[in-house]
Amino acid sequence: MATFTGFCFGTGEKSTMKKKNIISQFSEAIPPEDRFVREGPGMLGKEVTPNAKESVNDVVKWLLKQEDDKNTLNLSGFSRGSVTCIEIANRLKKLELALEAEAKKDNLSPKGAEVLRKLKNLEINIFAMDPVAGMSDKGVMDRRVIPDNVKSYVAVLQTDEMRRDFKPQDMTRAIIASPNTQVSMLPMYGNHSDTTKIKKDSMQSGAKIMWHSLYQFLTQHGTTFKDGKMPQMVTSDPKKAGNPYSDISQFPPETQSKEMLKLFNQHHQEREAYLKSGKTVKLVDGIPVPRDVRSLNNHLDFYVKNSDFFVNQLERELFKVSYPKVFNYLFEQNQKDPHFPDDSASNPEDVIKELKQLKDEDPALFARLSARGVGLDGQEPTVGEPGGVYCTEPCSTVRQMFPGMLPEGAKSLDPDVAKLAALEKDVHRLTFKYEREKSELLAFSQRSQAGKAQALRDEVRNIIENEPGSPQDKYDKVLNKVEEHYKHLTEASSASQLPHMLRGLLAQHDRHFQVKDTSVPRVVMAEFIHAGLSLLKETVDLTFSLGHLGGGILSAVGTALQDFGRRCNDVIGKVGWNPLKGLASAVAYAFEGIGFAIKNSFGLKPLGNVITSAISDIRDEAVKAIGPVKVEKVDSTEKCKQLKKGLHDLQEKPKDPDMGNKVDSSIAYKG
Repeated sequence: MATFTGFCFGTGEKSTMKKKNIISQFSEAIPPEDRFVREGPGMLGKEVTPNAKESVNDVVKWLLKQEDDKNTLNLSGFSRGSVTCIEIANRLKKLELALEAEAKKDNLSPKGAEVLRKLKNLEINIFAMDPVAGMSDKGVMDRRVIPDNVKSYVAVLQTDEMRRDFKPQDMTRAIIASPNTQVSMLPMYGNHSDTTKIKKDSMQSGAKIMWHSLYQFLTQHGTTFKDGKMPQMVTSDPKKAGNPYSDISQFPPETQSKEMLKLFNQHHQEREAYLKSGKTVKLVDGIPVPRDVRSLNNHLDFYVKNSDFFVNQLERELFKVSYPKVFNYLFEQNQKDPHFPDDSASNPEDVIKELKQLKDEDPALFARLSARGVGLDGQEPTVGEPGGVYCTEPCSTVRQMFPGMLPEGAKSLDPDVAKLAALEKDVHRLTFKYEREKSELLAFSQRSQAGKAQALRDEVRNIIENEPGSPQDKYDKVLNKVEEHYKHLTEASSASQLPHMLRGLLAQHDRHFQVKDTSVPRVVMAEFIHAGLSLLKETVDLTFSLGHLGGGILSAVGTALQDFGRRCNDVIGKVGWNPLKGLASAVAYAFEGIGFAIKNSFGLKPLGNVITSAISDIRDEAVKAIGPVKVEKVDSTEKCKQLKKGLHDLQEKPKDPDMGNKVDSSIAYKG
């Protein structure tokens, strides 16, 4: 078994550039025969696909040199380089499917059969640093889908990048093809490139965390480095580059989690410096619109529980591993944890004993715990009542990235805890996907059942975090909640895609349903009511938007004027006592106000949205009351299982596979 490692630079970056970063340092620290390097694409990103195709050819050539069928491909990139890694994995999957199709026709050469066999056994691992596809490419499926040949996927997402053309492939955009792929999406402070090197003394923690995370990720999956050492960090002061603090792996395994946790506490202390970096504005900076907070900041609670205290899931789990009694008491309601049976449901005396140790080892973390009710009585720590959420932490991210940090008792994942965690992620991904996958005609609007999707997500979160009960009880409650929403939408004759998506999710968890018409008169009446109220809704929407064409034009013009005003204010900065700046800022605010009014059809659009939403609710409830259809649960019979298998086989069937990888034609076909 061998390991091949690929590195992909971001936009405008080259391996020959004088200013080094994490990609250049790591790629140079691996023997040339064990890696490939792709130079960064240009500003428009046109080179991403050619880079991915060239990489596929390199991987196939490397595979043909290996004696074993089972091998590993590790990929890492920054920005568009991260997206290139995702496309490489998708193109390898397409090649596998194309070769498989030829094999079924008995039309595959021995060389092609060897490639197919090795592709089927190839484990791919991706470490993506702020994966950004660019303004026009973020919707390309080969750059969004994490295919099922990827075993482990880690994405680091920068929360403070505010350029609008730098939108990441976050939880709302990325599509995880297989439940067997381990996935961690980790928000971090700073702008797009703030964690790829130490830019300032006031912003060191992000790069340290990234450096050690990437090193650990690659080495545990088989990548070997020259001299067995982590590559030297890049800093603003070269004299500091070799400082031992940058290599946590030198510490004993039992203390590495605590050392890593200290870096996260430093990250919180450097919060203002990273935020300031994200807000820095230049006159020419990305596309000519104002900076805006990334939308992932609106969903941080779905990336990490207790997002007011933890920046990401890795930090939360490192706390759990390092100080399990304190964590369980403050963040898990002091519940019994099957993974930490001797360090959970503790009495306050044992918690205080561990708090003393924490205070001595990590004073910064201890100080932050005042927000969780921890205090001092002289030199003695004090705690209040247990707090946090009513669910225990499965430590999936540490298990994925730093398995050696887990204590022996936590290395085997409790099946009930794992099942609930997987279902929670399924609901999050499904509802975000529903909201994201919409027609271009709805670019400035929500999908018809977006409110229902958001409500389901919040209700599931409430069940898992705030309701007492065992993981199995919560698992059943969550499925019941999904079933409730599915039945309501289906019995209301919703034309939305959401009920079909929910039905698919329920089927994955062995809950199957059949829909039956009740009677012809009920069906006719329901269709009449649905059609009439839908027509009324569209009429109101058309009227209050001043016509679809007119409303679209007003929205576009208003948005442009509002953005121009905001951009001007970004560039002007603080006005202070400067009268010229004050005048310019006043004009910019005028543009913002006028743009906002035009964008909203001079106040008619928001009012129209309220009315159309009310009509939709009345329509759905009226149709449901009439009862044209009835949703009934059916047993998970062998027939249902066969149906699921048939659907799976249909999904696996290659659809016009892209043979643009241009591997030697003798691989795919005889003669």
